Amino acid sequence: MLSNFTAIEGRSFGYWKLVTFFAVLILMGAGAFVAVEIHGHGITGMNNKIAWGVPHVFAISMLVMASGALNLGSMSTVFAVKQFKQFGRFSAFLAIALLIGGLAVLMLDLGRPDRLLLTMMHMNFTSMFTLNVFLYSGFIIICFLYLWSMFEYQQYTKVIGSAAFMWRVILTTGTGSIFGVLHAREVFHSALTAPTFVALSLSSGTAISIILLVTTFKHTKRRLDDIVVFGLRNALIFFTLLVAYLLVVEKFTKFYSPAFYDVQNWILTGPYSWLYLLGVWGAAILIPLGILFHPSRGNSVKGVLWASISAVIGTFALVAHILLAGQAYPLNMFPGYEVSSVFLDGVTATYTPTSVEYILGFGGIAVAGIIYLLGIKFFRMLPDKAVAPEGYELPWNP
Repeated sequence: MLSNFTAIEGRSFGYWKLVTFFAVLILMGAGAFVAVEIHGHGITGMNNKIAWGVPHVFAISMLVMASGALNLGSMSTVFAVKQFKQFGRFSAFLAIALLIGGLAVLMLDLGRPDRLLLTMMHMNFTSMFTLNVFLYSGFIIICFLYLWSMFEYQQYTKVIGSAAFMWRVILTTGTGSIFGVLHAREVFHSALTAPTFVALSLSSGTAISIILLVTTFKHTKRRLDDIVVFGLRNALIFFTLLVAYLLVVEKFTKFYSPAFYDVQNWILTGPYSWLYLLGVWGAAILIPLGILFHPSRGNSVKGVLWASISAVIGTFALVAHILLAGQAYPLNMFPGYEVSSVFLDGVTATYTPTSVEYILGFGGIAVAGIIYLLGIKFFRMLPDKAVAPEGYELPWNP
């Protein structure tokens, strides 16, 4: 019922301090964009080998999490998980906020965003980038409709929510396919890249939802039952295991073929191996699972919160590894043919990101953050109290 949802007061010093902090980050991000626009990408660490750098890592990670942020709405609408129905509005709104933040970074780092209209007038429909324009814009529209139905027309919520669920799967598949279909980039190219991105969106979206729900309810002094958090914990465990499963299958498939020995050994021992081993397998998988399966930490809200933070950091690491390591590995221009030149043949590309890139990336996070903060203040996004349905019990505990 509508009476169960309220906006937060948003009058405390802590609230406005956080809003001010995000506003300052946005201004700094705008300054970084102006600097790049005036001086060119020469002031960044990007080069003709690694043209997609840290800003793209921030942007793509946020786009993946935006899709996953819709998890709670999808689980309640499509799969009838009753205890998550109360988070449907929060879920759809968070997806919109993250998508806008990610797209802001992506557009501002295109090199010539002032000429974006030309790319819209002359589209290349054989490119995944062109298809993603429709997927991202369509996702924002369908999330707005989903949110609107939950506010005013609840009889349409199931239909629109089911459509949003299908759209988010297609959207994340499209994002993963940007990399997976590039045959010349041996680190990128894989039929499992797209489903890995879908699984990553499920784990990271659940993790960011846990972080925001726990912190928001705590600081607004609203009741959030532990059993609801533990339900999200169980979902996070399975989604994280799914990411691990797909990564293992991909490695098994690649190592089974002698044609991929060199690139796979480079991933495990090369200059970006630390990012793969510590970031992907450490932060994204082993640390969260280690915490969540621990008898005491896994059964405490604080432990679930720390596992979620690690999962979000691991999401950035996984995207960074795919993006940066994928470009750094020597380019195979014509697979199956031997080609030679005098320009950097077989040389691993180097890349050192600058502060301008990090500021631009954090500016995108700030955009999403300030949208979320203002949204929960002016709209009834959150329930007065988040409790489990009567008689509900967790099916299992780790």
